[in-house]
Amino acid sequence: MAAGSVAYEWDSRECPGPSSEASLSRPSTGRVLAAGALALAVSTPALEPVDVAAEMHNSPIVATAAAAPSPALESRLLEQRKASRAAVRRSAARPAASALRAAHRQVRAVRREQSRRAAAERAAAQRRALNARKAAAERRAVAKRRAVAKRAMARRAPARKFAAQSAHRTVRQRAKRAATRRTPAGMAAVLAFARAQVGKRYASGGEGPNSYDCSGFTKSAYARAGLRLPHSSGAQAARAHTVSRAAARPGDLVVGSGHVGVYMGGGMMIDAGNSRTGVVYRRLYNGLHIERF
Repeated sequence: MAAGSVAYEWDSRECPGPSSEASLSRPSTGRVLAAGALALAVSTPALEPVDVAAEMHNSPIVATAAAAPSPALESRLLEQRKASRAAVRRSAARPAASALRAAHRQVRAVRREQSRRAAAERAAAQRRALNARKAAAERRAVAKRRAVAKRAMARRAPARKFAAQSAHRTVRQRAKRAATRRTPAGMAAVLAFARAQVGKRYASGGEGPNSYDCSGFTKSAYARAGLRLPHSSGAQAARAHTVSRAAARPGDLVVGSGHVGVYMGGGMMIDAGNSRTGVVYRRLYNGLHIERF
C-alpha cells in the first residue's frame, strides 16, 4: 500500500469479497443490466399495457403506407362509400315513398268511391226516367182508349136513341092498335085522357089537372066514360070484378096493394106511381091483377 494512504481492513459482513477500486470502476455487462433494471424498478412501479395496434398505426411506416394506398384499395373504398351513401339515401327515401304510396292508395280509394256513387246516381236517374216514360206512355194509352170509346159512344148514341124511340113507338103503336081493336064502347076517351096526363107530377090527394095520386088519376080518367068513382083505390076495386091477364082489354082497371091504374093493352099501363115517377106509361109488374067495370 502506498505511503500516506489509509489502510482498510476487509470485513466479510459488508461485501461478498474483496474488490479493488479498479474492479469496481470497471463496468461489465452484467452490472450495467442489473443497474438499469434496478433503476427502472425504482422509477416505474408498474408498467402500463402497450396498444400494439395504436403503436403500429402511429408508426411512421404504417402512416406512410396509409398515406399512399394502392389503386385497387382506393377503388374498393370508393365503391364502399358509394354503396353506403346509396343505402343512406334509400333509408331516408323509404318513409317518404311509403307515405306517398299510402296517399296514392287513399286517392285511388276516394276516386273509386266517387265513381261508384256517380254510377249509382246515373242508374237511379235512368230508372226514374224509364218509370216516367212508362207512366207517360200508360197515360197516353188510357187517354187514347177513352177517346176511342167516347167516339164510339158518340157514334152509337144516335143509333141507340133511335132504337129506343123506335121500340117505344112500336110498343105504343101496338098497344094503340090493340086498344083500338078491343076497346069497348066509351073506353077510347078514357085511354086518350090517360095518355094526355103522362109526365104530370104526383101529389097525394090530387085529382088534376096538374097533379094526381093513383085513385085521383083513375077517377078523372073513368069520368070521361061516364063512371063516377070514389077517390079510393080499395073502393074502386070493390066496384069491379077480376079477369085474367090473358083476357084483359084496354080500359080495364089495374089493381095492386093500395094502388090502381088504367090498363092500356099489350101488357102496358098508365098510373100515378109516386112522387119520383109521377104519371108514367110502363109495363105491368108482378103483384098486379086486372079488374073490369
